[in-house]
Amino acid sequence: MQTSAIGLGLDTTFDDTSVAIMRGKREILANLTLSQYQDHEEFGGVVPERASRKHLEVINQLMTFALQKAHLDFSGIDYIAVSNHPGLLGSLLVGLTVAKSLAYSLQCPLIGVNHVEAHPYANVITHGELPFPILHLVVAGGHTLLIEAKAHFDYKIIGRTLDDAAGECVDKVAKMFGHQMPGGPVVDQAALMYPGDIYDFPRPLLNKNGNNFSFSGLKTAMLRFREKHLENISSKENGKMQILEEGPVLSSFFQSVVDVLIHKTFKAAETRGLKNISVSGGLAASQKLRSAFEEEAAREGKKLFYPPANLCTDNAAMVTCLAAHRYELEHFDDLTLDAFPNLIS
Repeated sequence: MQTSAIGLGLDTTFDDTSVAIMRGKREILANLTLSQYQDHEEFGGVVPERASRKHLEVINQLMTFALQKAHLDFSGIDYIAVSNHPGLLGSLLVGLTVAKSLAYSLQCPLIGVNHVEAHPYANVITHGELPFPILHLVVAGGHTLLIEAKAHFDYKIIGRTLDDAAGECVDKVAKMFGHQMPGGPVVDQAALMYPGDIYDFPRPLLNKNGNNFSFSGLKTAMLRFREKHLENISSKENGKMQILEEGPVLSSFFQSVVDVLIHKTFKAAETRGLKNISVSGGLAASQKLRSAFEEEAAREGKKLFYPPANLCTDNAAMVTCLAAHRYELEHFDDLTLDAFPNLIS
């Protein structure tokens, strides 16, 4: 198939509505994402039914804006890509239904995409084709995975979280300290401002064999620590004083997360003889995490890849990039394509 084909991609896996238009495998003509954080703020977390309704409200308008930005209309689209797993089922069905309707009406190929599998393709957009074999660390909000890839679509999950994902743990700990989601930016800011060795928090499974992760114990340790030491800063009324007190705590907490991610990733790479490592997913936007991985990669002689911050969080460009590789191989789906809430590996 032609390598300059134009794809329109949709991603409605969770609480972000994203539409992208891409020419070939790397040229982004449009990549628009509308976040719902403010719509769920009063509930303290994402309400699935509310997320689905919001996707319905905005997706058509977002597609219109994307086509305008790309200076195209639907007749210029060669294929439709859509994330159909994993995610909130209601949210997934919104994107999938729109994608099927478009593919049917335009009589063009439909390509379903594993949202988690798409995260490393943000690095393809950024750096070009990645060298194989490669070890992917995906640190998205709901998933922490180590994936050994020998080629496109030839990969194996060799490590995963046994409970909370790293990003989920960061969000929940930030919430303990009164911050709204997403918690990554405020925790990352604290990690950049304060040393990470002031408090010694657990580093789960750090010295255990295997490549799996666990972060629920660290989250519980933070809750117990806060209950014991920081009850006096539960109110936002202290303003800057609260930030000064909680900053070293959040920095030390995040150092524990970073230490586990680095140790597990580089140990897996060494064990399997892998010289190339990519990091992707929302937590990969962290400056603290990036600098720590850069230092370790330089020390271990590994080649490291990570995307810019705007391609770390959920976006349809990475979905369309993966789909472009499938389009080239003519790996298409039919209109019976379904949505699945769980990760299918």
